[in-house]
Amino acid sequence: MAKITLNNVTVSDAYMALLADRGIDYWFANAGTDFAPVVETLAKAQMLETKVPKAVTCPHENTAMHMAIGYFLVTGRPQAVMVHVNVGTANGMNGLLNAARGHVPVLFTAGRTPTNEDGLAGHRSLDIHWTQEMFDQAECCASR
Repeated sequence: MAKITLNNVTVSDAYMALLADRGIDYWFANAGTDFAPVVETLAKAQMLETKVPKAVTCPHENTAMHMAIGYFLVTGRPQAVMVHVNVGTANGMNGLLNAARGHVPVLFTAGRTPTNEDGLAGHRSLDIHWTQEMFDQAECCASR
């Protein structure tokens, strides 16, 4: 796979640019308070005409997962799904199980609540930021 170099970008900018570079056409998402960096990336990409996957806002995590599955079944091209932390991840697992059973590749990612408690823009400022914290979200979804 060809190496690309990105300069003066955020992690979110790089993530979305790499998704597009690797053939992800759509980014299906059910957003929460943890999506601010990606929303900023999408706005910046639109302004600068940077290539990123087309964002599709979905009303539920199962909808997002099954839209990605359907797109793959029609085109043979895997797509990306992002859900919000905690309950969103749990809701998305239904579709992830269906994808696994059907041998459908989907890049499944989840956001995370802000980790800093003050001093930086976007810090934890709402009750939901503490109650939705997953102390080891990756472990919760790991295959055994």
